[in-house]
Amino acid sequence: MRRIYMFRIILTCLGLLLPMAPLYADPLVRAEGLIRDGNPVAALAQLEGYQPVTEPAKERAFWALALTHMKLGQPNAALPFLEQLVARTPRRAEYRLELAAALGQLGQSERALYHIEIARSSGLPPAVDQRVAAYAKQLENPKIFSGHFSFAVVPETNAGKRTSATEVELFGLPFVINPDARARPATGLEIGVGGVASPQLAPGLRAQLGFSTQLRLFDGDAPDEVHGRLYAGLIHGHLETGQSMAQVFATRRMLDDRHYAHSTGITLEHARRLTPSTRINGTLLYEHTTYRTGADVQRRFAAIGVTHLVNPQLELSFGVRTELRDTAIARLAGRLDGIRVGGQYRFEGGLQLGIIVDYERNRFDGITPLFGVVRSDKRTMARVEMSNSQWNWKGFSPVLRLTAERQSSTIVVNEFRNLGASFGITRRF
Repeated sequence: MRRIYMFRIILTCLGLLLPMAPLYADPLVRAEGLIRDGNPVAALAQLEGYQPVTEPAKERAFWALALTHMKLGQPNAALPFLEQLVARTPRRAEYRLELAAALGQLGQSERALYHIEIARSSGLPPAVDQRVAAYAKQLENPKIFSGHFSFAVVPETNAGKRTSATEVELFGLPFVINPDARARPATGLEIGVGGVASPQLAPGLRAQLGFSTQLRLFDGDAPDEVHGRLYAGLIHGHLETGQSMAQVFATRRMLDDRHYAHSTGITLEHARRLTPSTRINGTLLYEHTTYRTGADVQRRFAAIGVTHLVNPQLELSFGVRTELRDTAIARLAGRLDGIRVGGQYRFEGGLQLGIIVDYERNRFDGITPLFGVVRSDKRTMARVEMSNSQWNWKGFSPVLRLTAERQSSTIVVNEFRNLGASFGITRRF
């Protein structure tokens, strides 16, 4: 009887211990415990070679690896795990905040601020939101030099934005439009490059000195275009309390290797965060443009826009703008008014889809002599943009854009339609 009693005690103990055995055998559980105990070196040793079987285990393993590398001061090693976590579950604020911390340590302030803004839209606890806002303010003082590069293939049905009409009526008589002046498809390359130096002059005050160049090179069925811009300015303040910028600039535009226009001007901008999820910005601009024909045009421009993050996955935007043109040539003077609405949705898995719809009305003051009417254009544009945060090669991210554009006019030769696509890569550094 005594042996049977002891045997039952042993079986009971085993029954209690066996369910706990997997906990001690699972390297992921041990690693998570070591991370909590502040021992990232031992945690990393547990995770080396670990192969999670289920999706929840994979998510926990990525998070453990990311935290381990961050605690070891290795943000570059943590980055791919954090990017995959954010792509898989875009609503998890803690993943985005840790990703922002890694990007901030790597000097990628713009990307870090982008993820902080999305994370704050999820409704962080007040104490956490206050600390995150303070960190964002530190990130708004970027590295001294930054730049960007983009490259894309751009097939379009009417890259030159020419009329589809075959003839036009002048003085009551029909005239055939030269085929070379009509709409035709073209495929080209679009290249963009730019850089800016932003040294800090005082707390909350930075200088700016930069350049940007945009090239659109086609196969002969549309004009090649080169647009260059130089600028210098000052930036004061932070988004939380209001950030202002004043900038002077000079531009030059060339068509088919010939000078087309050059301009100088000044821009004033102000942006601030109304709530953790809502941002407003306004722009005032004055520009004096001289065309190769000798025409001088003075342009005054004003715009205001609002961006609102409904949740970490959905972002909405709205903007209006107006432009006044003054010149001695009445048929070039006039007014443009426009409105833009847009949205972006971040799907689980990394896919990001953005849509923009833009409408503008451009009215000219004087009568166009050849046609005997006042020109008035109405233009509508819709664009869809797709990217995936998990697709990245050495910092280059692919982007696909699809565009549909239509302009109606009181003058037939100024009417056009265009469908275009752009598939390329972009990188900020």
